[in-house]
Amino acid sequence: MILLLALVVVSGCGRSVPNPGTLPSPTPTPLASTSTLAYTTTPNPTDTPTSIPTLTTKQAGSQLLELLGRNGGCHLPCLWGITPGKSVYQEAFTVLTPLGSISKLTDLFPSPGAINPRYDEGDMSLVTNLDFAYSNDGIVNSIYFQAREFERGNPDDASALKIIFDSPIFGERLRPYMLPNILTEHGIPKTVLILTDGGPELGKNIPGFYILLFYPDQGILVKYTTSRQVVDGKVLGCLANAQVELDLYPAGDADLFSEHISQSRWSSLWPELPADSPGWKTIEEATSMTLEQFYEAFKEPSDRCIEAPVDLWPESW
Repeated sequence: MILLLALVVVSGCGRSVPNPGTLPSPTPTPLASTSTLAYTTTPNPTDTPTSIPTLTTKQAGSQLLELLGRNGGCHLPCLWGITPGKSVYQEAFTVLTPLGSISKLTDLFPSPGAINPRYDEGDMSLVTNLDFAYSNDGIVNSIYFQAREFERGNPDDASALKIIFDSPIFGERLRPYMLPNILTEHGIPKTVLILTDGGPELGKNIPGFYILLFYPDQGILVKYTTSRQVVDGKVLGCLANAQVELDLYPAGDADLFSEHISQSRWSSLWPELPADSPGWKTIEEATSMTLEQFYEAFKEPSDRCIEAPVDLWPESW
């Protein structure tokens, strides 16, 4: 269901917390399942695409930053010029193949296609994962995208990566996908859900705060992950430079969105959160903010954090 750009995947529904020390070089993890919906008759993806040259490492890095900074000149759910429900496999192949020199994985056939371009600068690494699923007639029907920032703790070991949640450079490079731009461009979400890991403070560079935004009519689901802080009985999640994940589907069909979500790792959260959910909470339950108040509070760039009572997520949940 997805296109990957390489990082350490943190499951929104799980409780696993990575060790704050060095992490292995991240590899993409596909979503649980892939839809095979057909849209129109197009060339079969088994047809060999026209040969496309791979860019040099320097050229590919510049191309990746350009794609991230402008989202390839299109608006979500289109990603880098690849539009769910409209683009064909060959179009995705054309966009992604040139990035192969900065990706450990370039496996675009069969569905889901996957690539994980990485941009290294100094001791920092911007790692992306991108998966795209396509049907038997070659139409792309879903895209998964993830971006994270890492610091190489050991200069002599490129695989030793420490996850970073507060990099302003990362936030600037990923601006099209950051919370203020998502809210400004797409409006008030249909649903916002929050999850935190329970118990005492986890540390600065350990994930522990997660938020999901659902836009069924636009075919967009956004997940942000950041570290969790505990202050005076409240848990804080600061999202200015958070890691980002996107699940993207054809726009304009809320029923199709629900069909895709029912086949994904989010199937238990949509279209309605279970009343007895021990983990995920609605924004209203977690913060007492309405969706409208959440939108107004975070549609402009700021360092404002989301606050919720820490006892909503006891250590044993």
